[in-house]
Amino acid sequence: MRERTRILILSLVTLAVVIAGLFIFAYIPDDTFITLRYARNVLGGEGFVFNPGERVEGYTNFLWLLILVFAGKLGFPLVMSARALSFAFSLGTLALAGVAARREAGPADGPAAAGRTGWDETIGIFLPPMLLAASPPFLVWCTSGSEMPLFTFLLLAGFMLLDAGKRPGAALIAFGLLGLVRPEGTLFFTIAFLYLLARSPRKVSIALMGLGVIAVFYAPYLLWKRHYFHALVPNTFYAKTGPLGLMLRNGTRYLFGFFLSYGYLLVAGIVLLRAGAQPSGRYILPCVLASACGAIVLLFGGDWMPHYRLLLPALPLIMLIVSRGVIAAAARTARSSVFALIPVFLVMVPGVFGYEMFTTERLTVRAFAHLGQRLGSILPPGTSIGCGSTGAIGYYTGMPVVDILGLTEPYIARHGVVVGTQPGHLKADGAYVFARRPDLLLFGNIQIHRGERDRGKMRLKIQERPVVEQPGFEESYDFVNIPLGGNFYLSCFKLKSYFLPLGTPAPRDSVNAPLR
Repeated sequence: MRERTRILILSLVTLAVVIAGLFIFAYIPDDTFITLRYARNVLGGEGFVFNPGERVEGYTNFLWLLILVFAGKLGFPLVMSARALSFAFSLGTLALAGVAARREAGPADGPAAAGRTGWDETIGIFLPPMLLAASPPFLVWCTSGSEMPLFTFLLLAGFMLLDAGKRPGAALIAFGLLGLVRPEGTLFFTIAFLYLLARSPRKVSIALMGLGVIAVFYAPYLLWKRHYFHALVPNTFYAKTGPLGLMLRNGTRYLFGFFLSYGYLLVAGIVLLRAGAQPSGRYILPCVLASACGAIVLLFGGDWMPHYRLLLPALPLIMLIVSRGVIAAAARTARSSVFALIPVFLVMVPGVFGYEMFTTERLTVRAFAHLGQRLGSILPPGTSIGCGSTGAIGYYTGMPVVDILGLTEPYIARHGVVVGTQPGHLKADGAYVFARRPDLLLFGNIQIHRGERDRGKMRLKIQERPVVEQPGFEESYDFVNIPLGGNFYLSCFKLKSYFLPLGTPAPRDSVNAPLR
């Protein structure tokens, strides 16, 4: 069978694995809607704001936000654009992983490589993308509408350019763009710059290229941020950071879970490569970049979102190393590379554990979106809402939002008290939230249920208790059940002076209606 036919067959198999996996793991996080609300406000002429008139950098994905704004300018729906683009960059990552593996196909895999069949060689090329396609983190974030697929794509592209060693300028541009996608991308740009500077005999040329990227990308961006937000560091940094000990504990826990699920493959790949006396250059650079991902997570406390969002960029690098090791081992033992498919099944296993919690989180975000649509249709314009899950609620209502967790509230982010331990949900300031007097306070991670409930069943998160404990809260707010249709109700607190129109009829299936 010709190589072109084998490649076509395995390409279709890999794509089928992705599509099948998306039926199980497709997900859009609440935070994606925060970026989408910023994008919509930019398109509407309000500027880079979450609430009109409030210049707060409550996002950490500037270049991704610009891409979504451009898509909106072309007339594409924002939610669809975000998910389609993240899927496109995910497919691009699969393609790059295959190209990276193809570079090494053949004699480089060992002396016994000459005896391998055509299928062995083609499977060796497709092993990295197949490992990615079968892994839950890749599938979860594949259509998330977040910036992580773009960040992952650029990191892998930058690594391949560095590894090839032929186009240093292009490599610096790829790594330079990383710093515009997410702030930690500047660390990878620094690593790439120092790597090229150390290895290239044209050090002056490399230095000028690096300074050029800084001058073209970072200098104008930072000057604009300073002028527009009066700050260089995103507000989310202050909201999500706490005592160093807490950050290190959370980061260690996050890294340990990732290692048990996927990180051990990195160690296994290195062991296999060293057992075959493969040159260390085959794993040093990807190890350095993957370790940088881990160092960032360790220092900044990881994340609460499912399936290791912050370590997704390291996953293609890990899969490349384990693929190199497994294929080299298969070549040495003169066994078929079908043996190399064992890791594909190994990367599927972690998705089984905690799947019920994942589906609960996915349904929760959908409920937020449906609730935002419903509230947007029944509440008077200008109604202010206080809550901790601000993404879908804020996007679909389009109303002013007081963020109890401080992601878009500078005062809470910088002056709030650390009351929690969950990454990204650390700080609270009950006095500030109460002073803002939002018309509705949606507590308990937004409580939607069948039938009306009394206040005794209202669950409060640790960040919300300081609000209820404020002097004068009982005199200012009433506990209410807002009918949503289909015998669904929203339990929340209503400012006593705020008129809540409850006479608007709701369609019976409004809570379960498809997203717009």
